[in-house]
Amino acid sequence: MSKVLAVIANPREDSYTQKLLRSFLDAYKSYHPNDAIEEVDLYRIKIPVIDNKVLTAWTKTEEQLTTAEKTTLSKIYHFTDQFISADKVVFAAPMWNLHFPPALIAYIANIVVAGKTFCYTRDGYRGMLADKPVLLIHVRGGVYSHGPMQAFDHAVPYLRSVCSLLGLTNFQTIICEGIEMYPDRAREIFALAMDETAKLAERL
Repeated sequence: MSKVLAVIANPREDSYTQKLLRSFLDAYKSYHPNDAIEEVDLYRIKIPVIDNKVLTAWTKTEEQLTTAEKTTLSKIYHFTDQFISADKVVFAAPMWNLHFPPALIAYIANIVVAGKTFCYTRDGYRGMLADKPVLLIHVRGGVYSHGPMQAFDHAVPYLRSVCSLLGLTNFQTIICEGIEMYPDRAREIFALAMDETAKLAERL
């Protein structure tokens, strides 16, 4: 049995992002009925912010930490350890302002933790996680996969780089783009993305 972690970064339940994720998870359950799926809705929980208190705590040894600092770090490590223990990870997030929603950026800061998910060496960084599949379900109003707007895609390359930093190279995407740019083709574009969810659900 595999543990699947689904990270949701869109507050609107009727959004294209949520619909694609639901389609994927429904199909996944039909292909892998014995797997366990755990969902983390980033707009229904409180994500710890990496602030000065956290940065200060990270400069100390375990013995030097105060009770308050231990409590603060434990809230972060809840998400770190949850991510580490998952066998497969699915991110569902739209593009907002050429990047991801702020809740997902905050979440990533809780899983990219030196000494737990990556470390520095004389030769540079080294990912500390065993490789596992990571899927990004990503919706955006314009077309950024090619053409003049490709250079403005700061979301997909960022998450791919984050995964690489952690040692995760099995990175896949379902991109639903052009919904707002081509409203007359929105239904067609979305239908193609829905087909992709079924295909990837079987082989992820």
